[in-house]
Amino acid sequence: MNDKLKQIANIAKQKTWVSFMHENDPYSLLHWSIAGIYQEPKDVWLLQDEMTFTTTEFATLDEAIQWIKEHLPNVTEIL
Repeated sequence: MNDKLKQIANIAKQKTWVSFMHENDPYSLLHWSIAGIYQEPKDVWLLQDEMTFTTTEFATLDEAIQWIKEHLPNVTEIL
């Protein structure tokens, strides 16, 4: 795993969210533990494209980091 992905994983573990740039597009990775108006328990990691607001859901942080590694290989900046 490259240094930027390690930084993303470490920040996400510590703060439960991290934002970063892939080339010129901003993304956020965050832990979601409560869902909906009824406060239903939910334990997932969400990756959100901040330009389109599309989200991808992952069961674990490791799965999210692996997806980022495969699909967003050019992380240019961690915000």
